[in-house]
Amino acid sequence: MSTTPDLISIDWGTSSFRAYLADARGAAIETIASGEGALALNAGEHEPYIASQLAAWKARYPELPVIASGMVGARQGWLEAPYAACPAGFSEIAAATVVAPSASLGAVRIVPGVSAIDARGAPDVMRGEETQILGALQTSGVDHGVFVLPGTHSKWARVEGGRIVNFATFMTGEVFAVLKQHSVLGRMMAAPRENAEPTGFALGLDAAAALERPGELLHAIFMTRTFGLFNQVASDQLAEYLSGLLVGAEILAGARGASEAIVIGSAALTARYVGAGARLGVSMRAAPENCATLGQIAVLRGLSSSRATAKRSRRGP
Repeated sequence: MSTTPDLISIDWGTSSFRAYLADARGAAIETIASGEGALALNAGEHEPYIASQLAAWKARYPELPVIASGMVGARQGWLEAPYAACPAGFSEIAAATVVAPSASLGAVRIVPGVSAIDARGAPDVMRGEETQILGALQTSGVDHGVFVLPGTHSKWARVEGGRIVNFATFMTGEVFAVLKQHSVLGRMMAAPRENAEPTGFALGLDAAAALERPGELLHAIFMTRTFGLFNQVASDQLAEYLSGLLVGAEILAGARGASEAIVIGSAALTARYVGAGARLGVSMRAAPENCATLGQIAVLRGLSSSRATAKRSRRGP
């Protein structure tokens, strides 16, 4: 692995801050991590926070470019980077980046989010995931396909010709957390036993596969309680059942008939989706975990290429 840093990469989401001193291949030489989400700070606090986090790196490497993606570019973040509309690929996203001036950091490039309009005319948005998709495209060797980014708000994106043409958001992780923590369902759930086989997860996936109409999901969710009441599912597997049901419903809706997808996420969550997809007939493969940094590198290269082209154009033939 190269030990020469090429950029400072920031992935700043709703609930966490991650910064990487990265080489030209996107490998992290050093990492900084905290639980300070971009939306937890007030206006005027973002630049001082980033500066304090990166002070040691910038002292050693003052000329390194700094690029950030995620909720740092939201309206409530440091500086709003307006959404690039689908279809959006490397050139469109690079052109829509904004520069946040900083006396201590220099110009910080912020990657925009991406917006889409579904078949019903309803808008959808993502921030940060578009950069990860760009990174996955760099390493996958393809310029089309279905990309899955599981999490609190899972994204299912379709890419054609290297551009995100549409996507859909599923509130899977957040709905699971709310139902578990703030509904009657959570009262019967016990903590999973150590090394226990997650049989409840498979049961939930099968229940999702059996749904025939959208509203049936609401009925299947309530079964989390009745399975516990009648001892048909062990209390330590009830949360797994609910998780499998929601993840399964997401996969079936998000895939929209696709038989293959690339998953971008943490190792644990990716493994969960790969296994779920196999049970539901959707073959999934994992993308590298450093897709955000890889995407940011692609954006920086796109900007450099655009500037070089503009310079040649000004000189004339």
